[in-house]
Amino acid sequence: MNKNDQLFSELLYLLHHNAFNALDKIDNANHSESDLTSVRQLIDMVVMLKEKTRGNLSEELDQIQTMMLSELESKYQQKFKTTETNGSAK
Repeated sequence: MNKNDQLFSELLYLLHHNAFNALDKIDNANHSESDLTSVRQLIDMVVMLKEKTRGNLSEELDQIQTMMLSELESKYQQKFKTTETNGSAK
């Protein structure tokens, strides 16, 4: 992996890590709409990077990006459904 690929991978990891941690910290009983909005913004950044880099990444980076995005979307949907079920989502 060349230097730019490594940096891109690290950027994806940083966004993934921050969004995952933020989702873990959201308390179903006590959170604000801005908590979900902030997490959604991090996920949207990964989506934007995927769209903007389509066709320009190595297969390895594309797979990493797809996997990270899938994990984030799944966790977000799970958390969002849980907060809706508990009546906390706005």
